[in-house]
Amino acid sequence: MSIIKILSDNLINQIAAGEVVERPSSVVKELVENSIDAGATSVVIEIKNAGKTLIKVTDNGIGMDKEDLQLALKRHATSKINSESDLWNIHTMGFRGEAIPSISSVSQFTMRSRKNDSIGGTEINCDGGEMVNIKDAGMNVGTTVEVRSLFFNTPARQKYLKQDSTELGHITALLDTIALAHPEIAFKLIHNDKIVFDLSKSTDLISRIADVFGGATSEAMIPVFYGGSEFKIDGFIGKPVLARSTSQHQYFFVNKRPIQHFLLANTIREAFHSMLMENKKPVFIVNINIDPSLVDVNVHPKKLEVRFVDQHSLIRVMYNAVKTALDKTNLTPKAFTETTRYMSDSFPKRDHSPSGDSFKPSFPAQRTPIQDAMTFTKNFLQERELKPLHADSEDTATSMHSITQISNCYIVAENTDGLILIDQHAAHERVRYEELMNQFENEQKSIQPLLMPIEIEFTNQEASQVNDNLEIFKALGFEIENASDKIFIINAVPSFLSKEDIEDVVKGVLDDILNEKSPTKFQGKSEAVIHYMACRSAIKFGQKLNQPEMQALILKMEKLKRPYTCPHGRPTMISLTLSELERMFGRK
Repeated sequence: MSIIKILSDNLINQIAAGEVVERPSSVVKELVENSIDAGATSVVIEIKNAGKTLIKVTDNGIGMDKEDLQLALKRHATSKINSESDLWNIHTMGFRGEAIPSISSVSQFTMRSRKNDSIGGTEINCDGGEMVNIKDAGMNVGTTVEVRSLFFNTPARQKYLKQDSTELGHITALLDTIALAHPEIAFKLIHNDKIVFDLSKSTDLISRIADVFGGATSEAMIPVFYGGSEFKIDGFIGKPVLARSTSQHQYFFVNKRPIQHFLLANTIREAFHSMLMENKKPVFIVNINIDPSLVDVNVHPKKLEVRFVDQHSLIRVMYNAVKTALDKTNLTPKAFTETTRYMSDSFPKRDHSPSGDSFKPSFPAQRTPIQDAMTFTKNFLQERELKPLHADSEDTATSMHSITQISNCYIVAENTDGLILIDQHAAHERVRYEELMNQFENEQKSIQPLLMPIEIEFTNQEASQVNDNLEIFKALGFEIENASDKIFIINAVPSFLSKEDIEDVVKGVLDDILNEKSPTKFQGKSEAVIHYMACRSAIKFGQKLNQPEMQALILKMEKLKRPYTCPHGRPTMISLTLSELERMFGRK
């Protein structure tokens, strides 16, 4: 007797359900994606007990007739592909045709649907994958799917479900992602008869970002754009103030399909070079619009990963687009609204109320328009122009003027917008870092010979580090010779270090090297040394400065492209605008 058996369709569907349906959020994902593919402009998701007892998805899409409704319950039955060539030219969210029969096999399942040209709809009921009945139904155009008692016939899977708060969290995170990909669609989530959120359809992504994450977060987003012939990039990147310890708030969409892509995320992280704290990751919502034939979405069972035909070009363009957006934007955090988020991993609590015409996010007033933002931000930028902090190249006057110093640590300055509070050490560290990097990268050393060479005796460990990093020191403008195993003579230094305590700076850098962790993947050995030297030679926290010294530092800062953070990612300055002052004193 043969030991190999042909499995029943119902058992096959339950096996497929193990791949497709992991938890309630998996059901929500499949059903909502079907609604999107059906052309819906409104999707309502109703759940009870975090989807364990009920998941109901209602849309106003094109709907199905009686024949299509029955075919939708068959394995590998789909309206989304017709031939093998379609697998390499995917325009829809799904195409395998397994979701509906798999879901129905592990639930008590009802589906109703009506096409626009039909006078009524059709309802089909299944229990554990077995069709119970099919009948006429009065309903609006579109489709409604009800999934009750999920995993009622597979208790082994049911017992692995987490508590309601956890499962609800998975559902809301999923719907946030889908809502960001489709601002043109209205989404409503109802849990246990209470509205969790109600998102009106929108004409632009920034409004949807405000709806999902709050107005304060949307105000800290920067538009990014690239318009090419083979692919286009548009979306928003968060200022450094929004950076998080996890990648939870990093969103990539390829033709509106959510994906994960480590290399592209890494590329955006690198574009923030030296502007983020260690282990912090930037926030972004980025759309990649590309010819479907130039991207393979079949490399991952859940279609979360894709493969691009010309990945190298996409990475290069992504880096340049993000870097350009950052360089053209004032990234100074605003007091009381943004600075506290430098150490926080949470966004402000979302406003679940429906968005309306009364809400308009406000970006800081700035003066140089971001030309690259083009169509998708055109109307937005016409109302709110953007300007960088540093003065225009033709304008030698500074926009900031020093007023005083607080506790020999912070500089108080003013500009036309209000007050600027400057961390003198962090600001000078950024200045020194840029000076050293420019010399190192451009090989244009500015060397100051010393009238009296400095003889320094090092420990064995320090001497070893000097020898290991000798070429880096020389590239920065040091002239060092070895007098003995532990004694070195310094004959010249970079010109801007000539007034510093050279022995203190060099020994401090060596101490940092000896105590360092290995440099991060974003920071090579040379840059690590430059970081340490910038820190050790910068104006100290607690060092008294006079007015000319404070103003000189401000002038140097305003010549930098990225003066907003020290090389370690801490803010160099925060702003306190006149508008904020007026609100604080009750004048507004």
